[in-house]
Parts: sequence; structure tokens; C-alpha cells
Amino acid sequence: MKRNARRKNRNRGLGSSRGWLAVGTLAAYSVVGAGTKAHAATTPSEGTATAAVPPATNLPVKKFDIPAGGLDQAIKAFEQQTGVRVKLTVPQSTLAGFQTSGVKGSFPEEEGLRQLLEGTGLDFRIQDQATLVVGLHAQESVDVTTSANSIGLAQFTEPLLDTPQTVNVVPQFIMQEQAATTLRDGLRNVPGVSIAAGEAGAQGDNLTIRGFSARNDMFIDGIRDFGSYYRDAFNYEAIEVLQGPASVEFGRGSTGGVINQESKTPLDREFVRGNLQLGTNAMRRLTADVNEPLNDFIPGAAFRMNVMGSQSNVAQRNYAETRRYGVAPSIAFGLRGATRGSISYLHESEDSVPDYGLPYFGIAAAKVDRKNYYGYARESYLRTNPDIVTGRVEHSFANGLLVRSTLRWGNYPRDLRIVEPQVNTTPTYSVVNGAGAATCSPTAATPCYNVNTPLSAVNVRRAIIARNATEDILWEQTQAIGHVAIGRIDNNFVVTVEGGRERSRPQTLTYATNIYASALNPNAQDVLPSPTTINARTHVTSNAYGISGMDTLKLTQWLQLSGGVRFDYFNTDVDPTGSSARVSQLIQQPTYRGAIVVKPARNGSVYFDYGTSFNPAAESLSLSANNALQDPQQNETYEVGTKWDLLNDKLDVSGSYFRTNKSNVYETNPLDTTQVLNVGNQRVQGFQVGALGHLASHFDIILGYAYLDGRVVNSVLNASPFGALFKANDPVFGIYPYFINPKNFPLANVPRNSGNVWVTHNLPWRFVGGFGGNFVGPRRASSTAMVAVPQANVTPILATPLAFKSMNGYWIFNAMLRRPISDRLEFQANLVNLTNKFYIDQPHPNHLVPGEGFNAQLGFNAHF
Repeated sequence: MKRNARRKNRNRGLGSSRGWLAVGTLAAYSVVGAGTKAHAATTPSEGTATAAVPPATNLPVKKFDIPAGGLDQAIKAFEQQTGVRVKLTVPQSTLAGFQTSGVKGSFPEEEGLRQLLEGTGLDFRIQDQATLVVGLHAQESVDVTTSANSIGLAQFTEPLLDTPQTVNVVPQFIMQEQAATTLRDGLRNVPGVSIAAGEAGAQGDNLTIRGFSARNDMFIDGIRDFGSYYRDAFNYEAIEVLQGPASVEFGRGSTGGVINQESKTPLDREFVRGNLQLGTNAMRRLTADVNEPLNDFIPGAAFRMNVMGSQSNVAQRNYAETRRYGVAPSIAFGLRGATRGSISYLHESEDSVPDYGLPYFGIAAAKVDRKNYYGYARESYLRTNPDIVTGRVEHSFANGLLVRSTLRWGNYPRDLRIVEPQVNTTPTYSVVNGAGAATCSPTAATPCYNVNTPLSAVNVRRAIIARNATEDILWEQTQAIGHVAIGRIDNNFVVTVEGGRERSRPQTLTYATNIYASALNPNAQDVLPSPTTINARTHVTSNAYGISGMDTLKLTQWLQLSGGVRFDYFNTDVDPTGSSARVSQLIQQPTYRGAIVVKPARNGSVYFDYGTSFNPAAESLSLSANNALQDPQQNETYEVGTKWDLLNDKLDVSGSYFRTNKSNVYETNPLDTTQVLNVGNQRVQGFQVGALGHLASHFDIILGYAYLDGRVVNSVLNASPFGALFKANDPVFGIYPYFINPKNFPLANVPRNSGNVWVTHNLPWRFVGGFGGNFVGPRRASSTAMVAVPQANVTPILATPLAFKSMNGYWIFNAMLRRPISDRLEFQANLVNLTNKFYIDQPHPNHLVPGEGFNAQLGFNAHF
């Protein structure tokens, strides 16, 4: 039965033979066609420059002020101003014989180097993602190695080493080694980031950073990625996580931080890369990355295409299945000129059988078979089809000013029907002879089960969540990036003006609430009932703009001061429906940032940082009458830390201590549930350390540890499950256990301890091995609610235990082994969850999604 259901489901979307044929044909055509051209291009024509400069449209822009003179001194100045290490394979005396005209202005690192080398007879090409090779007549060369820990955002004025904020980078080479296929896979390398399950209106990546939700803090190349969907990694150059409030740089939200997805962009060199993965979880995944310079048609132009097709089951879960395909073409112009531009398109399509996992039974996951599936195998679906188009143009002026303008249109349709499994263990409460009583009746209209009930006698409610929605965004961002000297003080600045429109149009369907399945033996082939109500569609529109400025003053070689301010205008309207009136909210909010950076050495920094952010009620484009008048929630963070680039910038280490305070937290008035109050306070404080290295002998390392102490500082809520019997000032019903203030309760989904490690190194016989693990400490499902744990069908309230819904901590271990087969092909095997550990990967207050069991991925990586 299960096998037949899967076979039927695979006929949908990418699972059809036509879908796989289209992806396979495209990938094969790309490899064969581009590979033939690559062979013809290996010998450049005489006098043709071999410089291969990545497009400036998505690289970190640096401010150069290097005077004319000897190239040896200019290279040293280049190192100081970029944080890039230049390794010489020619004698220093030979390099000193070259003269350079210098470089002044704001350019990507590679463009700055090209200008330094102009007229010297030296040229350069890209050897790999982290190395540029500069040579004379292809004999003498200079290796220019960029730190593995770099960032491509223009919102910051300084290199990552001197940026006073915790920034975690997961580069592409780490994701390739781990065979990471999604954003969530990549983020398992970042301590302080927790993964949560989807909710009724927010299926897709649901994450927390430093204890606070980051579901609305996703960005692609510095512009908000507004939709709710599961993001694939096929078009990633890197993942960047900026921890701590960052509204000055990114606008509303970012209580705990933001996540930026850095896209692959066209390069001025020819290559083809492909990957095939086959897994024991029935994975079939094919990706292709084709880059083609267009100099024969348009000088300085290049085209790049990334494609992906993926289909897999979930190890140790019945029926759950993921089917995706994606395409991401992009074209860039003027790669070597003062004016550069690009146009890119991203489409990701998903048609999957979603999984909301297992129900709670009391305060923990029900002890049922980990494979149990409580949805409808033929009728549960998650369909998303985001389309994102981005146009960018920039110009470098002779005075060093760079002006960049980006226009983004995004459309995010989704349609879903998911079953949330629920077991009711919440008693009804009454007063009998002046004392409280808790009653659980398994024969009631809504059955209630005490926790000693045999699971064979328990039925699981199928709470059907059905929704279709379309979100869209139209956004324009213009930035001026420059350098100015006032006396002996250098100033690096970024001014940003951005704004646009965001819209959401959700519609929900309602199903009966009395649909049940056996806890031990659910039948996924049951017939889905028809919905009882098709609710009216809601139309929400937000118009927003922001103006910000960031500036760094370099007072001396060892002391820097930086600061920034931003003003945001955020106006949201909800159109009236048949049952509700028009609702609107206007928020006008400034935010601030200030920092001090001390540089005890060229390759190190020590900093103190202060920043603010805000969360309006309509942050996720959800607004109602009871919260439309609420002021924004306010956040501030204090952070002290240090960063060091070691071993010739091959190893980056960092550490920080921080405290984030959140005030004006929204809470429902316990005395009038129609009111929302701005009265809560929350705090997360702790420290984290990390390291990222890309060393010789394929010695790669990424590791991190985070200690988070998240607490409710102040609240008016009643955390007692017996709150229905609470009476203020009553000597019995006005005190514990009828009233429990959640002050000092831990925050939800915030493990106190979490960490990760991944290490690779050469092995004998040309093998490269990798091993690593992830640790996540225990977590709670709610910050402000306890639950009753009834031991019998009728018990006195005073004898009914209270507890928190919670998840145990866990360790997960993974391994990798790869070996080249030829110069262009290598074999790679990844083993995931080596011990087949059962653990809760994505918690939610009402359901628990287990992590994937043991599975092996076998693949081939090709490059031409």
C-alpha cells in the first residue's frame, strides 16, 4: 500500500518522467556544449588578456587609496586595505622592479588588483573560488588568496575582520563537502540558529537566531526574500548569518539577526560543473552550473545558468517525500568596466508530500513507531513556485564613489494541505465542593486521554491545515559607497535609500474538527473529508521605504569608530472582508548602531557594538483589529568580541559575548483576550565562538559553539493551565497553581548549549575524508505556558502535575569520503546520521517533526 501510494504521488510534478527528462536533457546539453567550447578556449589568442574578474555586482566592494609607485609596496597596501593575503611566487626583488599607477576608488577586490597590475605586463586569472593567479607570460605568478570568511554584502563599510558584529559564513566548499541541498542543511553549521517546524500560515523555513524568530529575516543578496517556502541551495555561493539586531542595515525585524543567501553570479571565464547524487532514501538529484563569457558578442559580458532537479523520500518516515526543481539564469555586463550590470532570475518549484511528524502525548513525543504518518498520502501536498527577478547596475566614479541600484520583483505562490497530529491530554476543569478538579474523558466529543492510557486505546486528531496564498514584492534599493578623507581621518561610508511594496493574499479552508486516526496504526490511505468552509481571501498591502547611513572613521591604524542611523516608514492596510472592517497601521521608526574597533594587529580586531531594531505588529503582513494600534516591539543588543585571521588568512577565528533585550513584547490581556498589550520583556545573553578554515592538504574546518540563556524578564500572562478557574485576590483560586507568572521561564526553542564541527583532510590513496557532528541541547516548546499532566481520568487539581512540553538534546554525526576518478570527475559518498539517532529536529507547540534517519548519499562531481 505504501509503495503504491508513493508511486502515485511521484506522478506529480518533477516525479514524472517528462520532468526528469527535461532536467536531464538541459544538464547534458550544458555539459556537452560548454565542454566543447572550453577545449577551444584553452589557448587564448596572442595579446588577449587572460584576466578573469568576477562580476562586481555581487562581490564585496572595498575602498582603495593606493598611490603610484613600486608594485611591491602597492601589493602591501592592497593587503592592508582589503584583508586579502597575496602570496608571491616571484622574488620580492623582481616584483619591486614593476611600477604601478595605483588605484583609488570603490571596487571589488579583483578589480582593484587588476588596476594595480595595469601596464605592468602581469595579468591574472581565477584558479578557484578563493584564489587568483597573477602571472607574467604564464610563467611567474602571484597567488592572491581571499580569507574563507568573507561576505558579499554592501551594507557594511569594512572587511569582515573589522566588522563589529558576529557574522557566520558557510562557504560553498563546506556545503559541497557535506552534500548540503537546502538552506537548513547549511545553517546546521551556525551555532545559535535553531530550526522550528512550520505553522498554519508559514510553511517553509522557520528559524530562530539567538532565541528570536527569523522567519521574516531572510534576504537574497541584501534584499528581503519575502515568501514562505523551503529554500534549495543549488544557486548559493555562500550563506551568511548576521547575529544581533540589524535594522540599521536591513530595516524592520532582525531581533536575533538576519540570514543572507549569496547567489552565484556570472564570471569572465568558461566552466561547466555538474553533480549527480543517489541516496538510500531514494534520492535522485542532478545539478548543473554552466558559465560562458560572451566576449565574442558583447565585450565584458558573461552568462551563467544553474539548474537543479531533486526527488527523495525521508529516511525513517513513511510517505513523506520531497520533489523540487529549479533554474537560475543570470547575465552580467561590463565586468571590467566602470559601469557594470546584471540581470538574474530564480525559479524554484516544489510539489512535495509534507510531514508534520508525531503528536505530543503529554509533554513529549508519543512513543509510537517513528515512521508513523498521520496525514493523507494521496491528499497531503505542499506546492510552492517562487519567481524572483533582479536587475542591478552600478558605476565606479573617478573620485572613488560607487553608486549601485538594484530592482527586485518577487512572486511567491503556495498551496498546501497538511495534517497536524494532535492528542488531547488537556482536562476540563471544574470546582467541586470548593476544590478544583481535572477531568479527562476519552468518550467526550473531544476525547481527552490521561498519560497512563495505553496508546492502543488512543486516537490522534487529524487537524487539517489548508491554505493557498500569494505573496509578492516590488523593491528598489540604491546605495552610494565611498571613501573620503577629512584631514588624516579616513571615512568609509554607505548610504542606502530603498523602498517598495509587499503584498499577501491568503485564503484558508476549514475542515471538521472530529477527524481521528489510530495512534499506533494510522491509515494514510483514508479518504480525505471535504472542507466545511472556504473562507474569504484576505488582501494585505504594505508600502515601505527606508533611508540609512553607515560610516566608519579610521582615527589611527589601530582605532576605528563606526556608527549608523536609519529611518523606516512602514504602512500596512488590510482590505475589508464580509466579516471584518478595514484595518491599517503606520509605523515610523528610527534605529541606531554604534561601535568601537581596536586593531592590535593587522590580522585581528577587538570590538564593542551597540545596535537596535524593531518588530511592528504587521511585520509578517498579518494585521488584525486587536493589534493594529500597538507600538512596535523594541530590541537592543550589546556585544563585545574579537576576530582573527590566522595562518596567512587561511583560518578565521572569532568569539563574542552579547546581550539582547526585547521590550514591548506583545501579550494577550489575561483579563480580556480581545486586547493585546505591550508589556512583556525578554532577554537572551550568552557567548559564542567559531572557526572557519580552508587549509592545505584539503584540511577544511568549520566549528562553533553557542551558549544562550534566554529568559522571560517580565510578563502579565498566566502560565497556569488552570487559568480558567483563576480569580484575582481569591485566597484559593488567586494563587498557585491557578496563577503562575512566567517570569524567568526559558524562551521557546532556545537550547542553552549548541555546537557543530566539521573537518576534512587528505587520506592515503588520494582519498579525502570528512567527519563532523551537531549538538543541540534540550528545548522547550513554549515560553509562557505550562501544561497539566493528568495521571487519571479524574484528579484533584492540586494533585495534577504541571510540566513544560519539551524536547531532549541530541548529537548527530555525519561522514564524507571522496576521491578523484580523473582530472574532471570525482566520486563522493556522504553518510548522514551515522547512528540512526531518533531526535526531534523541528519542534512546535502542537506537533514534533523527527529528523531524518541514517541514509547514504553516493554522488559524482564533474567539472570542465
